[in-house]
Amino acid sequence: KNGEIDLVINTTSNKKAIAESYSIRRAALTFEVAYTTTVAGAKATAMAIRSIRKGDMDVMPLQEYHQISGK
Repeated sequence: KNGEIDLVINTTSNKKAIAESYSIRRAALTFEVAYTTTVAGAKATAMAIRSIRKGDMDVMPLQEYHQISGK
């Protein structure tokens, strides 16, 4: 509510956590806080933040990323 949180990483492992995750996601949306619900998403978010801070983030079409990776 006071703007102290910039990112929520909310993973679930049991029924109680799954039940609580709805209210956490809802609050994140209400207060316009970025959130992710998986460890893979959290890692990707951290990598993106690191790239932005370093200033080496490029934008290109998804198809070009596939060409670079050889897929």
